[in-house]
Amino acid sequence: MLRTDIIQALLNKKRFPSYLEIGVEHGQNFFLIKGAVKAAVDPHFDYSFTERLRWMRKNPSNLTARYYEVTSDEYFASAAGSKKMDIVFIDGLHTYEQSLRDVLHALDILKNNGVIIMHDCNPPHKAAAHPTKTKEEAVGAHLPGWTGEWCGDVWKTISYVRGTRKDLRAFVLDTDYGLGIITKGEAQEYLNLSVLQVDAMTYDDLANDRENLLGLKAKGYFYDFLRTIC
Repeated sequence: MLRTDIIQALLNKKRFPSYLEIGVEHGQNFFLIKGAVKAAVDPHFDYSFTERLRWMRKNPSNLTARYYEVTSDEYFASAAGSKKMDIVFIDGLHTYEQSLRDVLHALDILKNNGVIIMHDCNPPHKAAAHPTKTKEEAVGAHLPGWTGEWCGDVWKTISYVRGTRKDLRAFVLDTDYGLGIITKGEAQEYLNLSVLQVDAMTYDDLANDRENLLGLKAKGYFYDFLRTIC
């Protein structure tokens, strides 16, 4: 079960589904998604015009999709970034600071029964969670145990939501490097952490208390969650 499957299953529950993706890059996820309204955001789209045309033929949803080659901060500051969305997928810069800003901005435009999905919330090892601003920096750090997988410290954003926001529900599906799920509503599992505590966390904290900090769920739990979405 990958991010595309999760996103499409949620969109299929909506009558006129609207979808925003932050961090599109090659479009390997975005072009597959079917929805009435689609918006793609990335500071640099890494695909050819020919490839985009090919995907328009394969998936008609891409014919009317909107593409914004800007940072997520710039997008949310624009008029386009105020449009309400059913599903927001966040897979941009893999840092705690940026992913948290993306979540907070996404909450402002999320419909009441909408869902935020975050990629890379469950790094498989310490090297993959190295807190840098780019994968290239992580590669250049010559980290012990480096395998080419890089999630950054996005996991801290889920811990922030679970620890400081009683008005939000958040958990992580244990699949595809950890798919964080955030919805509006009273928290079912509240960790009662301060912002300073979350800021100070390191990978060792995650390794010692992973299931609790992330609200980690087996991937099959998604079907129980899906039944609650309308």
